[in-house]
Amino acid sequence: MVTAANAQNSGKLVGKDFIFIAIFGVLLFVVFFIFAMVLGTNANTFWFTHAIGAVPAGIVWMYLLARVPKRGAILIMSVLVAVVALLLGMLWTGPVGIVVGGVLAELIVSVGKRSTVKNVIAFAAWTLAFWVGQQSMIFLAGDSYVDMVVQSGMSVEYGQTLVSFMQSPLIAVAGVGCVVGALVGGFLGAKIFKKHFAKIAA
Repeated sequence: MVTAANAQNSGKLVGKDFIFIAIFGVLLFVVFFIFAMVLGTNANTFWFTHAIGAVPAGIVWMYLLARVPKRGAILIMSVLVAVVALLLGMLWTGPVGIVVGGVLAELIVSVGKRSTVKNVIAFAAWTLAFWVGQQSMIFLAGDSYVDMVVQSGMSVEYGQTLVSFMQSPLIAVAGVGCVVGALVGGFLGAKIFKKHFAKIAA
């Protein structure tokens, strides 16, 4: 797996790579979006969206990196996901976090030879940056954050609960959960890839 990826890493992105990046980039976002819809029904579970969603999303991530192990693929995918997120109404700090995560992930996988461990760590960095970006709006918006939540269709109580969660020790648990969930999802994806998709990178 790693050898095949290294062989392609120096290659330039071609048309079919962009198509694959687009398809699986959107799929990656859809996975997180579904969990956001489910966990977002309760303000106390919303901030765990990334931690839990990262487990199935890690499979998509590892499959993408196996199919397109080339420089720039992660960043392009991240920009695409950020654009989709903006179009679907996500506050701008979330998409910024996604792009920052893409830059960090690219740096991680680009230093030396690629490996499964690096790909997984890159996903953990990407997920954490996405999460930090999304929840950072609370600090930037200050008192107006609850008003923004109400304007998006939620209740005042919902917005206040989101803010209260950020001020509690549980926010640290959610942050650590992002990393743990991403690591679990990444290694799970690597295991599935090795068993079912090894021929793809051959």
